[in-house]
Amino acid sequence: MKVSPSIISAKLEDLGSEIAKCVEGGATSFHLDVMDGHFVPNLTMGPDLVKAVRRCTDLDLEAHLMLQNPDKYYRKFIDAGASIPLIHLEAPINTGLLLKKITNEGNRFGIVINPETPLEKALPFLEDASLLLIMSVHPGFSGQKFIEDAVDKIREARSYIDRHKLETSIEVDGGITLDTAKICRDAGADIVVSASYIFSGEVTEKVRLLTRL
Repeated sequence: MKVSPSIISAKLEDLGSEIAKCVEGGATSFHLDVMDGHFVPNLTMGPDLVKAVRRCTDLDLEAHLMLQNPDKYYRKFIDAGASIPLIHLEAPINTGLLLKKITNEGNRFGIVINPETPLEKALPFLEDASLLLIMSVHPGFSGQKFIEDAVDKIREARSYIDRHKLETSIEVDGGITLDTAKICRDAGADIVVSASYIFSGEVTEKVRLLTRL
């Protein structure tokens, strides 16, 4: 199992050390939760924090853009060092146009669907997407309980991707612990995002346990 620790729950006053512990445990990327207080009811990081994380690691940085207008701001996060912007299909923009623009600029992208969004809405974009991020909580705050309905969505996505021989990875975010990560793995997920589970204890060991699934 690939693991993408979510920096939102890290000790920001000790960011370099927290990142190093995750890398030692086998993290394959880092997840950056960007919230604007409009699309979701929380405010988090901006491009400057992305720059700080980039100075600490060469691993992929996923910029999870929980923004009302990701089309206006995605470039700032790429310029700050993000490897791949993750775009919510629920954002009130022309999603297809934005994804085409990102691709034409030579960048990868991921698409995100909330718990209430059916997988069918993501299918037209999967062929060109590097990631499909399936939310297993309602986005906005870490520490929420895993929504079990996400498991069926993971299975459906795995079947579709395999059937069409796509290279899109399936990532799951929300309520990820060792137990729920196993459920996601068995359903066909490639990557799990974890925040409070990883950063609430021995960070290196928590990441290592997830990677061994």
